[in-house]
Amino acid sequence: MTKNGKCLWIVETLLQAGALSLRELNKRWERSALYDGHRIQERTFSRYKEHIANEYAIDIDYSPSTNTYDIVNREEIRDNALYRYLFAAYHIADLNTQTLRHRDRVMMEPVPTGAEHLATILDAIDRKRTVRFNYTSYYSPELQDWELVPAFLRVFEGRWYLIAEYMNRQRVKTFALERISRLQIGETQVDPSPELRPEEYYAGCYGIIREEEKRPRLIRLWADRQQRCYLRAQPLHESQEEFETEEDHSIFTYFLRPSFDFYQRILWMREKVELLGPEEVRREMAGIVGCLAEKYYAK
Repeated sequence: MTKNGKCLWIVETLLQAGALSLRELNKRWERSALYDGHRIQERTFSRYKEHIANEYAIDIDYSPSTNTYDIVNREEIRDNALYRYLFAAYHIADLNTQTLRHRDRVMMEPVPTGAEHLATILDAIDRKRTVRFNYTSYYSPELQDWELVPAFLRVFEGRWYLIAEYMNRQRVKTFALERISRLQIGETQVDPSPELRPEEYYAGCYGIIREEEKRPRLIRLWADRQQRCYLRAQPLHESQEEFETEEDHSIFTYFLRPSFDFYQRILWMREKVELLGPEEVRREMAGIVGCLAEKYYAK
């Protein structure tokens, strides 16, 4: 097992179990399916602690009174989508051997392309350099040449995206990584605008499209008794709240910009949900449904 894999196992175990002594941690390690036959020694654990702090910005504190170790910033990690993604990726990576052995029992979705660009883009961000590439847009027949200031990466619905800034700082643009080719790190050294950070840029947004002209608003969504279970298990947005609960339905509220991605996600749930308000959001959805109805009933 790799060093990173073992470090992530330690973090996840402490998150789930709470404070543990090194002896208790080793007992869990020996019962783990990932156990490699080697106990975690105190000196090795100290090195792992330092690696976890440096690489993942996760602090593990030691309590002399109880002789236990625990995660310091526990709630921040649990609420952070990036850490959840990291733990999921770690579980998948450690299943590689088992997956290959049971390849006739595991069915996977096609892997999105573009992941091969991640290391280069992150390297450019670390070195504070621009990126240069060709881009295929679905709205233009011409292959486009770009040089931009990379700000951050985002994954949404199985696709990786680069959010980058124009060289003159006048505009921010989003690029799907699978449509990027001939990617290079540029020679120009530049920082993105300090306010261009993922949480601030996508505050109140759903999906990858940030419609600047639309302001976040309180949206009410009706869901039937089955669909509400799925929404409870996997909230549509971080602002989701179950406002009203009845025997046969629930009403959820969201505070977000009603974007193209949002309406598309609502349509995905079919007749199981209904947008109740505000009125302009309901009208826009009615217009979308009306266009769909024309396509099917006109023939």
